[in-house]
Formats: sequence, structure tokens, C-alpha cells
Amino acid sequence: MRIGTHCRQPAGMPPFTLIELLVVVAIIAILAGILMPALASAREKTRRVGCAANLNHIGLALRSYADDFEEFFPDGDNALGLQKLVAQGSIKTLQVFVCPSTKTIVLPGSVNLTDASLDYLYKAGFTEKSCNADTGLAADRIATGNHGGFGNVLYGDGHVQGYKSTVWYVLNNMHNSGGWPADPH
Repeated sequence: MRIGTHCRQPAGMPPFTLIELLVVVAIIAILAGILMPALASAREKTRRVGCAANLNHIGLALRSYADDFEEFFPDGDNALGLQKLVAQGSIKTLQVFVCPSTKTIVLPGSVNLTDASLDYLYKAGFTEKSCNADTGLAADRIATGNHGGFGNVLYGDGHVQGYKSTVWYVLNNMHNSGGWPADPH
């Protein structure tokens, strides 16, 4: 055995060739390429669940508001109405109004909700008696969609449902909302 010419190999095993090493690297790259879209899809599904949780929280706050105001939900579409939930103390942070799938920024310490910092639509004009399990109260933005081909809707009874469709916001006669308000974005 000559010393210094090759790495030490166990007896009978030839060293790896450059081709074999490149094949292994290529296989790893192909596997990574296959897994990356699946991971991105899983990440977006997680964001959709966070979005639904935000709408659920808004729904609970709307119910609390209605309990205090003779079964009336806040008047004023979008930020105008939802700001009343903050003023009442039902919602402590404006981050609830930001969908995890968007890049909307709420400045720390902000207490005033504006349409620019709102990722959801809110349809005013309902009471607890006039809306039910198929009446949409709030939903994802439409013009600049939160999820691309998917949308969450908060219904009058407090449940949130997701729809996989590019026209999710017009299904079921606009979710019996009477028409969504103008998208703030």
C-alpha cells in the first residue's frame, strides 16, 4: 500500500467516483424539489386555519357586542363597524383583523382599526334575529384575496366555513349577506 496517494479505504472497497457523487447530489436535489411544493401547500393550509380562527374570534366578539346592544351587531361596514368591538373591549389586539396569509402590517400599540389594516370584510345591518346559520357576516377580502382561490366566511350563528373556489364570495347568493361591502383594499 502506498501512503499519501488515496484516502484510507477498507480492504476491497474502491473510492467513490465523481459521477457517483454527482448522482447522489442530483437525487437529493430532485427529492427536495418534490417536497418543497408540498411544504408550501401545508404552510398555506396552516395559515387558512389561523385565518378561520381570527374570524371565529371576531364572531365571538360580535355576539358579545350584540348581547350588550339589544341584539344589534355593530353598524358600519368593514373597519367602521369592527372598530366598535375594539372600543367595547371585546377584541384586545388589532392583529385579529390580519389574515396570516397576507402582508398587512399593524403597528404595535395601534388602537384604531382602519380599512388599510383590515384583511376581512364585515357586513353591517344585521341583528341576532335577522341573521342565521346561512347569513354571512364577515369574510376574507375579495379584490386582493387572502388565500388565492380559497375564502373563509363567518356566518351569523358564529361558525366559519372555508370555500375552495375562485368565486367563493358569490356562492349561495353572496352567502345571504345581501351583497358584500366594498373591499377596503
